[in-house]
Amino acid sequence: MPPKPNEAAAQRWKDIVISSIISIVITIVFGYYFLYVGIRERKPTFYVDPTRTTILDKENAANAPLMLLKSNGDTITSDVTSIYFYFFNQGEETIKQENIYAPLKIKLSDQAEILDFKILKVARSVSGIEVTRDSLGNSLNINLKALEKDDGLVGQIIFEGNKNALINLEGGIDGVKQFETHLLSIDPLYFLGAIVIFLIAAYVFLILSRRNPKNSPKLLFIFSAIPMLYLLLMLYKTEWFITRDLPETLQLEKYQDDKDASLFSITGWFN
Repeated sequence: MPPKPNEAAAQRWKDIVISSIISIVITIVFGYYFLYVGIRERKPTFYVDPTRTTILDKENAANAPLMLLKSNGDTITSDVTSIYFYFFNQGEETIKQENIYAPLKIKLSDQAEILDFKILKVARSVSGIEVTRDSLGNSLNINLKALEKDDGLVGQIIFEGNKNALINLEGGIDGVKQFETHLLSIDPLYFLGAIVIFLIAAYVFLILSRRNPKNSPKLLFIFSAIPMLYLLLMLYKTEWFITRDLPETLQLEKYQDDKDASLFSITGWFN
């Protein structure tokens, strides 16, 4: 039995409203997606390897017949520890020398003293990035010409003092309020997944609502809940969608040999 004119008009009105809502949401989601992908900002990242190597343990070496000396001849009486650090640009915008308005300095807390340092790897030599010892203080200076995305260096510091001493980067870069200290990245494909889920749910809803007009409110609730749950997961369970990876240009060979066992390839899904 064909639908009555009033029913047909009401159904067309519903279809128009639903189509308009879907179009608006798709526009918003796509706009946000491309805005997210297109954001260009500087993200200087100073990441310290959580694994620290003890070279000299003061308690265990107290009665040992050995002596460790500094370069000036003084005896080392505290713990000696080795740490690895990474400094690179995670952002899409280039960090140039003229963008630095306060010198970049690596400093240790708890009065720990830097004994030695070494540059282990530089992503690209054309970036002109280098580390020098500050002769006036217990710190290291980072100098550079320009850092494109994923440009930077890997360094090692050997220091005396509290083995858990914090290592920080100080300085100022135009447009940067604070330095990144974690390896965080959200794959844009997750946002694209939200769009795909929404389109599939909307398409299935339109088909079922035409076949069962009386159940449209229930179907609308069910199929709108599917993409909403996905987006809520991204908002409240962000760690699930985050990966922690160092750029391949800065990964040391010992981690490249076995990427599955690498400390720097742990995905947020297993946190």
